[in-house]
Amino acid sequence: MTPRDAEPTSERGSVVLFLLGLGVALLLLGGIALDLWRLVGERRELASLADAAALAATSGIDIGEFRQSGVLQLEPGSVDLLIERVLLAQSDDFVSELRRPVVVLDLDGCDVAVRLEKTFDFSLLAFGEADDITLSATACALIHHS
Repeated sequence: MTPRDAEPTSERGSVVLFLLGLGVALLLLGGIALDLWRLVGERRELASLADAAALAATSGIDIGEFRQSGVLQLEPGSVDLLIERVLLAQSDDFVSELRRPVVVLDLDGCDVAVRLEKTFDFSLLAFGEADDITLSATACALIHHS
């Protein structure tokens, strides 16, 4: 009996199935990499925006109080207005997805703290609303005391 006469094995098409599985795995890995790259980029942009907002907020000094007592303190209305101006100066598509900023004055160790939050929507790894995560960034700024 020669090898040709032997009973045929059922391995026909196994290479095609292997390559198909490998292709799907590579697409999934590429989707994870792309979404994670977007996540890191949006988190960095959010942190930069929080820093800019906190820094701008330190310009909201209560001038009347400073002239009366010589004490530097922030005026809440001015702080909110300055933060809003910083946010409005950004691109509309990024800022429109932000939640209302949380501003805390006279926090331990800083004069103003700004916390920004945004929902991150996965694109290639989206499995519904349950997979969305919240990105947040908090920045702290001090008024320069001389």
